[in-house]
Amino acid sequence: MKIWRNISYLAVAAAILLTSITSIPASATLKEDLNKVNAKISELNDQIDSYEKEAKELAAQADSISNQIAVLQNQQAKLKKQIELKQAEHDQIVLEIEAVQKRINDNYEIIGYVIAQYYYNDGVSTIERIASAQNFSSFVDEESRLSNVSDTLGQIVEENKALKESLVQKKKRAEQILADLDSQKEQLAASEQEQQALLSETKDNEARYKNLKSKASKERRELEEQQQKILQEIARKYGATGVTAGDPSKGGYPYSGQCPAASLNGTQYGDQWGMYICECVSYAAWKVFQHYGYMPYWGGRGNASQWPANARAAGYTVTSVPRAKTVGISQSGPYGHAVWVEAVSGNRVYISQYNYANEATNWLPGDYSEQWMDAAAFVYIYFR
Repeated sequence: MKIWRNISYLAVAAAILLTSITSIPASATLKEDLNKVNAKISELNDQIDSYEKEAKELAAQADSISNQIAVLQNQQAKLKKQIELKQAEHDQIVLEIEAVQKRINDNYEIIGYVIAQYYYNDGVSTIERIASAQNFSSFVDEESRLSNVSDTLGQIVEENKALKESLVQKKKRAEQILADLDSQKEQLAASEQEQQALLSETKDNEARYKNLKSKASKERRELEEQQQKILQEIARKYGATGVTAGDPSKGGYPYSGQCPAASLNGTQYGDQWGMYICECVSYAAWKVFQHYGYMPYWGGRGNASQWPANARAAGYTVTSVPRAKTVGISQSGPYGHAVWVEAVSGNRVYISQYNYANEATNWLPGDYSEQWMDAAAFVYIYFR
């Protein structure tokens, strides 16, 4: 009986210890690390906001080589902070994964303890357990603890199941963030190459720079005009009806105050996904983020015509079957066109969009509108 009494005392101590463990989701060190990462994320977000504000000020200045280089340097600084932000978010996810894994392990210990206690108690009668206890009160306390823990065994098993599912999602999120990091690093390298090419081509010759810039702006305007004509032709072909200014908050788009934007000339600053503001893709990216809490970073390869390939590479469904709360993509024109699907009715879709000139936008590109169209006009990306 002495051996059983010693085991019994150890079990009571283990029960007290495990009871305390269940109330702690992560170690104090983990909490401190998470707090530090959260503080870093907040600081980086503030810095990125300041770069966006500076970008707007730079865009309003007279065009010159020095200003264009300043814009590129600002974009690079912003990208570097966004890279740091993504790295901090990844670090945060890693810590959360560690905390979840610790919780799972703690739960396994509790389950193991309950099973072990039942195993020991199976071989000993109630009379023997009472006799081996220090007193009857301690026997009752021990039996009560075991009963309480065993009553919640089902809950612990269910919690572990939910934690494992959470772990899978967190690991998937970490992989998405790493993919975004690679994309942002590519865009940073491209921006640095663009700056070097600009310096090399102009050789500090302001007149030559202005000449090059004027030629590039003219070509861009021609492409934009071509794009708008194609969009109007698509609307006619697919029976667009009921075009309207729609939602007075313009889809909640955070950059709507700057729209319609000036013709893109290299100084128009980008959103947090590397898209030019007031473009169709920037709005579509915002709607994905607004509804699902995440949008891949596709800066530098963000034309609407590139989205289906980007989506497939990222593991998202691309289909001809329309669904509300998805992104519709038209491959027509030099850039393609992205819309947000608000509703589906039979073979018709109700869409919201930016950067399609029509009567609702006073024939200005870079603004918000809504309309019904034939569903066959688009392919659809499911982001959930």
